[in-house]
Amino acid sequence: MARPLRIDIENGLYHVTSRGWERRAIARDDRQRWLELLDRVATRCGWQVFAWALMRNHHHLYLRTPQPNLSAGMHDLNSGYASGFNRRWQRCGSLFQGRFKAVLVEDQSHAVELSRYIHLNPVRASVVERPEEYVWSSYQDYLGMRQAPAWLDWETVLGELAKSLSRARLAYRRFVEAGLANPPQSPLKAAVGGMFLGSAAWIDRWRRRLAAEPLREDVPAQRRLAWRPALEDIATVVAEAFAVETAELCVSGRHGNDARSAAIYLARQATDEAVGAIGAYFGGVSTAAVSKTVARAESRRPTDSAWDRRLTQLSERLERSGEVQHKLNVKT
Repeated sequence: MARPLRIDIENGLYHVTSRGWERRAIARDDRQRWLELLDRVATRCGWQVFAWALMRNHHHLYLRTPQPNLSAGMHDLNSGYASGFNRRWQRCGSLFQGRFKAVLVEDQSHAVELSRYIHLNPVRASVVERPEEYVWSSYQDYLGMRQAPAWLDWETVLGELAKSLSRARLAYRRFVEAGLANPPQSPLKAAVGGMFLGSAAWIDRWRRRLAAEPLREDVPAQRRLAWRPALEDIATVVAEAFAVETAELCVSGRHGNDARSAAIYLARQATDEAVGAIGAYFGGVSTAAVSKTVARAESRRPTDSAWDRRLTQLSERLERSGEVQHKLNVKT
């Protein structure tokens, strides 16, 4: 059975969502119990929760984990709540649609937008007209309408807007209300693979890290999100191995251009690039010609040991280049 990709790290910043099975209700008159459970889990795990919202059929959390315990904490929260919910309403079976979904966020630069997205959930769902009317989110805590729990860190988010608390609250309220007139697109749409929200360089480092870890066949998202070499990486490695200029890889119509054949073959095997993009990069080759080149290169491997060995060595060199770059990024 396929399992979701989980990244539990120290000081991890996450947007977490759990949805009811088949979008069914997870909250009837049980909302206070869910909040009490969140209080217990967040306190025990040391979570720094920036925003939350409990809706009829799902909930949102935006939080930081000082310790690598997101999975353990979410298990306690969701399974504990589901057990009580099933007992109360005399039902059996799963309450939540699989396990929780978590987007790893690079830094606090997304805090204001993510918290607004969470706080506007009740308005988007047409439960209330204004977010401050909804009790089951952290928005009232942001506005100072009630005493916030110790684990809710609204100060950090408001601190992004102004040094003065009154000015920060006013600025945040205006920012949220601007989303009423012009509903913003979810900031989570920018998450790569539904998993990483941050700069291109940061995401690339994480993809290299996934590629360097042992592949888990039961976690398809690892293979999907793991780093792949760019066409430029392949061209560089192949040109060095064949002792040719990279321009040679883009010359068409030349018989016996093994370097070009190897580059096209590796591009098809090792990258996520479309056939058309590969053809365009290597000198405007048609998609049919790319497919034929790949087929010929593959058919040579069983009968030409030197060719097979060279392709294997090139593949290994590409993998090592990704691992080396990952290690360099970790050190810096």
